[in-house]
Amino acid sequence: MKVQKITVRGTAKTRESFMHRILQPVFEARSLHEVMGLSRQAARRMERFGIFDDIKVQLDSPSDPWLHDRKDRVDLGIWVKEGSRFQIRTGTEAGNAEASMYGAMTVKNLFGGAETLNTSMAFGTRTSSAFQFALATPILADPDKNLSFNLFSQSRNNTQWSSYEEDLRGGSLKYSTLSPLGYHEFAYEGHWREVCRPSEKASLSIREQCGHSLKSALTHMWIHDMRDEPLMPSTGHFVRVIQEYAGLGGDVNHLRQEVEAQIARSNDAGYIVSATVKSGYLHSLNGKKSKISDRFFLGGPMSVRGFKSNGLGPREGEDSLGGDAYMSAGLSLLTPFPGLASRDSFKAHFFANAGTLVGIEPGQSALKTVEDLTKAPSVSVGAGIVYRHPQVRIELNFALPLMATKTDAISRGWQLGLGISFL
Repeated sequence: MKVQKITVRGTAKTRESFMHRILQPVFEARSLHEVMGLSRQAARRMERFGIFDDIKVQLDSPSDPWLHDRKDRVDLGIWVKEGSRFQIRTGTEAGNAEASMYGAMTVKNLFGGAETLNTSMAFGTRTSSAFQFALATPILADPDKNLSFNLFSQSRNNTQWSSYEEDLRGGSLKYSTLSPLGYHEFAYEGHWREVCRPSEKASLSIREQCGHSLKSALTHMWIHDMRDEPLMPSTGHFVRVIQEYAGLGGDVNHLRQEVEAQIARSNDAGYIVSATVKSGYLHSLNGKKSKISDRFFLGGPMSVRGFKSNGLGPREGEDSLGGDAYMSAGLSLLTPFPGLASRDSFKAHFFANAGTLVGIEPGQSALKTVEDLTKAPSVSVGAGIVYRHPQVRIELNFALPLMATKTDAISRGWQLGLGISFL
């Protein structure tokens, strides 16, 4: 059996050429089984673009009079209901040690090919202001292959752990795709940064970092996520690798890599054990010290608990300076909470965390870096309660630091964490 004709109704805002690419494989069917299978695949593909509210598919006898007697031919009818193109959202968000107020406008199916235009602005406790413009389009009508162009402007207030603010402006061109091994994102990014507005108590190291810098970089991110859910996984594993080369222009020249891995296991009684490890390395290629805008920061209620936010590693006075290499690990046990054992969203939490953040001098050997990372880790343990909200994970823990370096900013006692990614 072959498909003779496909009729699509309801696509007033969607290009015919776009629908043709989606439906073309259906014409390759050579049996009733293939016709039904490829039709369902095309309908699922249409659903994944998020531009249709309803899709109905029906097989029927050929409509052409001279084919009425052909039992090996069939017509395919598709009825769709296009969704609203415009969406405006306002509200508040909390996550990753920051609360913000935002407004966003989204235009779907902008040019009739499932393109999406997003514009947003936000004002928050850490990000003083942020504006973003993003245009994304699927490539060859494939929901698994997307090309996006982004422009942004952002002002960040880092005075909670260091005596400076930072202005960022720039753009990026990104290509994302899915493979059998996971999600890949390739990007070119151009950022103009300014470390500015140091406070009166700013250290000399912070004042030396003040000024403009231009970063031009190629990045690749790979994510392999097999967890049952990201906020409080009970089974599965997760791996994320981010690689960056900066030096295609501007005054920043480095290699930067970050790796994160997590595994979770549970039993029928509601007990969950999870282990997470993270590491990062920043290697300068021009013989100069790294920029503070590119360095890693470590510590806080969602990182190494028992220490202040970004409180681990090199420090001068009250200012955290960040580091060029870090390692951190966390082991958590989640158990049914007394009195709330029937509610899976509440769990008692017992944890042990460890981490090290160090600076790297230009020309320093890799052996010296590994020695610095392993000789004196900061360690903490504690217990508390975890609540899994549909949009965010909330932790209230009592943390007790067991080991710390002389530059660490300790936070012994209760810590509240709101976010989506925890150690």
